[in-house]
Amino acid sequence: MSPRPGSLYRVCGRLYVDSQAVLNLAGEHEVVEHPSGWRVLSGGGAVLCAAACGRPTLPRQRGALYALTAEGDVRLRERCTAWANQGLVQPAGKFDTWPGLPASACSHSCACGPCKARHEATK
Repeated sequence: MSPRPGSLYRVCGRLYVDSQAVLNLAGEHEVVEHPSGWRVLSGGGAVLCAAACGRPTLPRQRGALYALTAEGDVRLRERCTAWANQGLVQPAGKFDTWPGLPASACSHSCACGPCKARHEATK
């Protein structure tokens, strides 16, 4: 039986997955604990799944949310596409700003379009 796909999101230009996705990845890849969440070992590198706390729940999100960061020779978009092709994750939304928060609620390091423009204007 195939696992229930986890959710994959693109928010403010960053990729995120939910707990269901991490659980599915652990069934197919070596996943090790990391101080900020989990590290999925993959080929010549890894994908760091760092807990993204304090954000409103995204559509179809199951469990916690994790921000993805490529480490080593991993190409994050290609890795996520491969996971989707394996049925481990499925795209669940692409957002320019965090759903449920006004654009002004983004932090100083947010990479969403409105924040980028505001940060550039204040330099």
